[in-house]
Amino acid sequence: MRAWVAPRYGPPDVLKLEDRRAPVPGPGEVLVKVRAIGLNFADCAARLGVYPRVPRAPFVPGMEVSGEVIGLGEGVLGPSLGSRVAAVPIFGGHAEQVVVSAVSLRVLPDSIGFVEGAALAVTGLTAVHALFTVGRLRRGERVLVNAAAGGVGTMAVQMAGAAGARVVAIASTAAKRELATSLGAAAAFGYERYREALAGGVDVVLDSVGGRLFRPGWKALRADGRYVLFGFAAAIGPRRVRYLRAALELARMGAVLPAALVQPCRTLAGFNLSLVPQLAEEMQRHFARVEAMIAAGELRPVVGAVFPFSRLPEAHRLLQARGSTGKVVVEL
Repeated sequence: MRAWVAPRYGPPDVLKLEDRRAPVPGPGEVLVKVRAIGLNFADCAARLGVYPRVPRAPFVPGMEVSGEVIGLGEGVLGPSLGSRVAAVPIFGGHAEQVVVSAVSLRVLPDSIGFVEGAALAVTGLTAVHALFTVGRLRRGERVLVNAAAGGVGTMAVQMAGAAGARVVAIASTAAKRELATSLGAAAAFGYERYREALAGGVDVVLDSVGGRLFRPGWKALRADGRYVLFGFAAAIGPRRVRYLRAALELARMGAVLPAALVQPCRTLAGFNLSLVPQLAEEMQRHFARVEAMIAAGELRPVVGAVFPFSRLPEAHRLLQARGSTGKVVVEL
């Protein structure tokens, strides 16, 4: 099989297309023939060597795919061979075949194609978990979504709106803000108007950027407000990790004293779903919720760009440079 390999950590140009031995599923694993790859900002972080538990180089990145089941490991009773699935391997997905734990995939309904399927799993599960499990979003609340035109952001805007929340979207360009409002955001602001967007307070903040955005958002939380942090994109530049900038952005976040959480009744929570495999059953319930919303017409995957497999590094380059909207997908 062919796979895109990162022989060393670095910018998108380090990725090389190589012939590799096809993987063999072990106990509890499933072999998937990849038909589409969902690209995530986390894949850029992994290629740069700054994602949690990233393998030593050389390695094959890729945490989200859709495809067909072509092999079952020992003890796996389903899905059956030929099933169309969305899967989250975390690493190894930038390839024509990938081995995935059986608990980390989901059979796709007939109504969802491979491109859409590759745009659902990571972004959909992250948005559901951030909004409803960690964020405890309630009807009528005001929720602010940073990077609202990205993969997770476009999902979160739609989900929060469907749940009866008032959504304030933050995005970098007019086109991205227009997309957010078309998906149901009540208002959309650029980052230069961040404090204006927070005026009047918010009940929930969804933040994948971090850095200088944290303190204003934290202070704007109303009583019983929840701040959900699930990324630190502020540390990554268009080509590489900006370590000096990252240190500055981290310093700007300041410190939160535990005792200071009591009187204002605020909650600060962080998560990375790749680090909590024990939540596999809960993720299956989250995916069922995503499917139900799609079936009800309340949610649609927003695919902003589709690249052929031969141009996968270009997809990485577009995403890392913040030039994309919605989900970037690579099709095989």
